[in-house]
Amino acid sequence: MAEEWADLRGMVDDIVRAGEAQEYWWSDPDERALLHGLASDDPQSVTMGLSYLWDPFIECPNVFQPTVPAVRYVLALLGRQAGSDTKIRSPHGRLRPLRGHLLTWLGHVADEVGDVRVREFVELAGFSPLGPPTSAWDAVRQLRPQMYDATAAFLDDPHPAVRLEAIAAAVVLVRVPELAVHGPHIATTARAFLDACTDPVRKRWAAEAFHELGSAYVADEPVPTQPKSDRIH
Repeated sequence: MAEEWADLRGMVDDIVRAGEAQEYWWSDPDERALLHGLASDDPQSVTMGLSYLWDPFIECPNVFQPTVPAVRYVLALLGRQAGSDTKIRSPHGRLRPLRGHLLTWLGHVADEVGDVRVREFVELAGFSPLGPPTSAWDAVRQLRPQMYDATAAFLDDPHPAVRLEAIAAAVVLVRVPELAVHGPHIATTARAFLDACTDPVRKRWAAEAFHELGSAYVADEPVPTQPKSDRIH
C-alpha cells in the first residue's frame, strides 16, 4: 500500500512539473491536493479532484504536456481497488462509481487526440500537431494501447454504467489501426449490453456504440442521434 501511494504521488508530481514547464498553462494553486483527492477515500475530495481533471488538460484544439502524466495517473487509479466503488457525481451531475467517471475521461482524451481532431487542428493552425518528439499529441497517442487494456478490464463490470462507459471508451480506441483487431469483440460486447439493457437512455447509448462499429444490427426502434450536451460526463 505504501509503495502504491508513493507511485501515485510521483505521478501527481509529474503532472505538476509538466504544467510548470508548459507555456500558456493555467494551474490551480491547489492542483496537487485536488489530484491527490482522486486517490482518497473521501467522496468530497474525489468529487473535487474529478472536477479538476476535466478542466485544464485539453482545451480544443490544444492538448497540453501535463495530459500525458495525467493519463498515466488515471490508468493507475483504474488499476487499484481502493475507492473504485465510491459513487460520486461528475461536474455534469452523473452519479456512478469513480471508475466509470475515469473511463469517461479516458474516452474523451482518446477522442481528442484522434485523427479527426488532428485534421481539425491542421485546418485551424496550418500545421500538424504531430511529429516533434516532445509533442503531447504524439505522447498521448502512444498510450492508447495501454488505455485500451485498462478499458477492456471493465467490459464485464457488474455496474451497468461502468460497463457502458468502458464500451464507449473502447469504441473510440478501436478506431486506431493497431487496435482495430479488437473491434469485433467490442461490437459483440455492445450488442450483448444493448440486448440485455432495459434503461432507455443507456440502451440508446449502447446502440450508438454498436452502430459506430459498422454492424448491420438493427435496433427494435429507431435510435435518435444523442445530443452532444447529453453525453455522460
